[in-house]
Amino acid sequence: MKQQFSNKQCISALLAALLSSAIPFQNAAAQTPSVSVSNTVDPLNPVIVTATRTQTKASDVLADNIYIGPEEIAQAGQTSLVELLQRQRGVEISTQGGAGSNASVFLRGTSGGQSLVLIDGIRTQSSLSGTSAWAAIPLSLIDHIEIIFGPQSSIYGSEAIGGVIQIFTKKGSGPFQAGGSAGYGSYGTSIIEGSIYGSIDGENKTRYSFSASQELSTGFNSVASNNPCNPNQPSSVRSSAYCSAGWSTNRTGYVKDSATGQISQTWAPGQEIGAQFLSSRLNNQYPATAYKPDFSDYAVINNRVTTLNTLAAYSKNQVTRIWNSLLQVAVSTDNGQTLAPSSNAVANSKQNIYTWQNDIKLGSDLLQLVAERRTQSAFATSGNISQDQNTNSLAAAYQLKRGSNLASISFRNDSITGYGPQNTGSIAYGYFFTKEWRVNVNYGTAFKAPSFFDLYYPGYGVSSLLPEKSKNTEAGIFYETKSFDARVVAYSNTITNLIQYTSSGCPAGYSSGCAGNVANAKINGISLGSTARIQNYALKASFDQQNPVDQNTGYVLAKRAKQFGNVGIERQANKLITGVESTLQGRRTDFDNTGNMGGYALLNLYASYQLQKNVSIFGRWNNVFNKDYQLSYGYNTPGSNVFVGLRYAMQ
Repeated sequence: MKQQFSNKQCISALLAALLSSAIPFQNAAAQTPSVSVSNTVDPLNPVIVTATRTQTKASDVLADNIYIGPEEIAQAGQTSLVELLQRQRGVEISTQGGAGSNASVFLRGTSGGQSLVLIDGIRTQSSLSGTSAWAAIPLSLIDHIEIIFGPQSSIYGSEAIGGVIQIFTKKGSGPFQAGGSAGYGSYGTSIIEGSIYGSIDGENKTRYSFSASQELSTGFNSVASNNPCNPNQPSSVRSSAYCSAGWSTNRTGYVKDSATGQISQTWAPGQEIGAQFLSSRLNNQYPATAYKPDFSDYAVINNRVTTLNTLAAYSKNQVTRIWNSLLQVAVSTDNGQTLAPSSNAVANSKQNIYTWQNDIKLGSDLLQLVAERRTQSAFATSGNISQDQNTNSLAAAYQLKRGSNLASISFRNDSITGYGPQNTGSIAYGYFFTKEWRVNVNYGTAFKAPSFFDLYYPGYGVSSLLPEKSKNTEAGIFYETKSFDARVVAYSNTITNLIQYTSSGCPAGYSSGCAGNVANAKINGISLGSTARIQNYALKASFDQQNPVDQNTGYVLAKRAKQFGNVGIERQANKLITGVESTLQGRRTDFDNTGNMGGYALLNLYASYQLQKNVSIFGRWNNVFNKDYQLSYGYNTPGSNVFVGLRYAMQ
């Protein structure tokens, strides 16, 4: 490691940034809680959909949340989706190399599989692994992102223990517009994207939006010097890791082709039908081991092809003055294939989701009733898995607004094949002491159903596994003015029946251990965030202190730090926008408290300049000081890298 930072250094730097932003500037543009430094469509109060499944002003959302707007995404350059999420409050990530590699996202100390990922309201998790193909999701085609923290199973069902991340693709509105960008940077990285969108007005309005992108990168060597499979490791170390010949240290790159589209038709007042899709194909390389007929091994570079698709058709109908209905049929697939010398293993999963949502206005209140059916099917050649699962769900939620008081209560029943009913609920209350000061208190339960690999993989899966369950309590205090906002949220999350590898209590014939409900976790934390604006400057800072502990071992949960945070400042002067941002994270360990990964700090710079009315040039320099750090033990991360491009956007 070139430079590492202690936990105390991380805390000092981030608290200084928070204090510097905690100045009530006057005559400045307003900011809302956790909104990106860049302006949103309505910077005073963006609309949040994910927290309640309905459009709700951020000031009326009781769940802790973050909104990432189009402008922040446009400034991302070569940044991957998970790297953008890492720059947000309450979010940590892990990767196994570059932007095309396997990645996980951790919300408030929970695992990568304990947060639900939606694309335009459609689930994307693989039924086999229980996780999402983050690297296959194209950042350049995303309009905005919402992150809702805390248990959301009473709204969405399984997986939503740590929260929900919803990705929204571009929608059409107004006159015809076209746009596109092209850029090139370090590691042979190129990104090209283009889109058309708008609406055809008349007696009945037609909205449309279509986008496509391609990303290419030759990548870099992802095998770090401390990786047990690095060819420079002693032969005894390599042999114990089942890679006697070591792994290749050549570059590992990727190619990603993606497209999205939406079209809708208003055929009468309050009546709309529409369809939407996302399709993305990722072909990424990774180092591995292959075996000869005599069982000796040799180093290879394998390819993994991942195809992620979502497709939905819907009908929105205003049934009466107070009753709105949404009927949607959706399909989500996550198909993968490994291209290796000795195997072309396939792992495919599919979800069919049928949803009927009813929103009934009762004065200033809202009653929501949801019925949903989800059918999952999966096939994997590794382990010869072919399984199906059905989930039938009923949910109800009530949102109350009375003067300075806000409240919500929700309940959901998920009946899953093999488990019987899973009941979850939540209750929340908020109170405005003044126009600027408010407090929120929340309590909720959540669960995560076992993945098909945990249930059915030969020699490891156990079909009698129980779902992971959680109970979360949190409280927050918020201060908001037109020039400054700050929030402090404290939370305590207890997770039981954690599914982990165990060598005890396995079925007869399991010689190498199995999956088991053998652990419990306790995650206590406090999350601080602040934004401020003065004239042409915008400041954003966050700091998270958490203690995510496996209660059985006392160890901190793998790949999660006790302290992490971000700070950023942006300046806009006429046609020029410049910004600097920094991400800091404390030390972490890999699984079973092994593989120490030191703390680090990254510095990034970005800028854009409007050359003409519709044309601008942009650039980004990530990891300016070329810090050597790891997000998974034994895997390199990008060094200092730059990216420049040209953007066209009709105005």
